[in-house]
Amino acid sequence: MARKGGRTKLKRLAAPITYKVPRKTGTWVIKTSPGPHPSWRAIPIGVLLRDVLGIAKTLREVKYILRKGYVHVDGRLITNYKFPIGLMDIIEMIPTGEVYRILPAKKYIIHPYRIVDERDKTLKPLRIERKMMVRGGVLQFTTHDSRNFLIKQDDKLSMLKPGDSLVYDIKNKKIIDSIRLESGALALITGGSKISTVAKILEVRKPDPLKPRLVRLHTNEYGVFETVFDYIFPIGTEEPIVKLY
Repeated sequence: MARKGGRTKLKRLAAPITYKVPRKTGTWVIKTSPGPHPSWRAIPIGVLLRDVLGIAKTLREVKYILRKGYVHVDGRLITNYKFPIGLMDIIEMIPTGEVYRILPAKKYIIHPYRIVDERDKTLKPLRIERKMMVRGGVLQFTTHDSRNFLIKQDDKLSMLKPGDSLVYDIKNKKIIDSIRLESGALALITGGSKISTVAKILEVRKPDPLKPRLVRLHTNEYGVFETVFDYIFPIGTEEPIVKLY
């Protein structure tokens, strides 16, 4: 990272793996601004529009598109070309009506996939990352995209734990369902060698108190395998709550 022309830049060679950009065609690339996703699991919307989707050819065109209000993320107008885009975000191109969901791919953690189903355009799965008690005896859930939800202790959602998922309606701004990280549920693998795989959870275990929890899963392709707890994103029971690939 360096400063050039008064703006914070990021060297292409040092860019995270999420950046789907050629490394040796230039020196600098856009750096994400602070936002809902950490920089190592996100890409700036400018990189998404220019280098991934090819909607714009230059940064100047990216700024024009954003300034005109042509791009919404999770139903919200975005004008900052450095805004971080991450897992499960829904990107809508207003002029064309095209809608994309950000999902992990085999090579890149962040990749846009076209949404066709109208119902899927408003549903966003959210993985619970933190659960804590706040003032007034109310529970606060913080999800993977930094959203915070206040849940009363007598609400059935209060039984959820970090690792479970909420199904959020971005249009009506409310939680409509939840998915437990438990045996029998379907999970999307978001990291490791099996990234982008959808598998059935068999067991969650902690073989060593000093090591992370492991999840045993099964697919027809890989059979039975294990991965770390942090790579598991519950996505449904009999089938994924939204279309993935």
